[in-house]
Amino acid sequence: MTLVLIHGSAHTAAVWERTQRALTAPSIALDLPGRASHPADITRVRLPDAADELVVDLKDVDGPLVLVGHSAGGMVLPFLAARLGGRVTGLVFVAGLIAAHGRRVVESVAPDRIDLMADRLAELRVEHAGCSLEDLPDSRVAQSIDSLNLMLQPISWDGVAEDLPRAWVRCLRDPIQPRALQEELATNAGARRRLDIDSGHTPALDCPADLAGLLAGLLEDL
Repeated sequence: MTLVLIHGSAHTAAVWERTQRALTAPSIALDLPGRASHPADITRVRLPDAADELVVDLKDVDGPLVLVGHSAGGMVLPFLAARLGGRVTGLVFVAGLIAAHGRRVVESVAPDRIDLMADRLAELRVEHAGCSLEDLPDSRVAQSIDSLNLMLQPISWDGVAEDLPRAWVRCLRDPIQPRALQEELATNAGARRRLDIDSGHTPALDCPADLAGLLAGLLEDL
């Protein structure tokens, strides 16, 4: 069983390096489009297209897969799971942004600011058209583009089995996600399991060994 690790906003697959060193299970960390191994216009990455690229990255990986998405990477999981079918034995959302079928994550995160966020994304698309992550001036701009672009897209759970095991990992010191939002996101994910980790928003950086241990425990239950 292989863990497929998908990063969040303004990151690349490299964010998982220390977690991978602490894992005993096989793992592969993938870059979303618009950075590193997948240069593209980061302002216009589409979730279905991102999933298509990740499927190609996994073509040489044999056996069952557990998909792990951190923050904005969580939005890719249902699209990727649908494309991989029965190979996927579980989904893990680490502070994962996700919505119910046909909904957008922005409806959970900022329901009263949807129009403002769409206007801001339009401005960023003009200002940074054609840029990959490495072309952007700083991580704050990258995080805004990644988050706004993906959160404003509808989520599809088509092709994902309702009984596919799903877990949502709550970061106890997360300055970005209040507890009520964390619970709503876990519900959106259809997660029957909630797990806590003593971490800020990005445990792959804050406590990679603890995250590796948590993921190892989840694998034993799948």
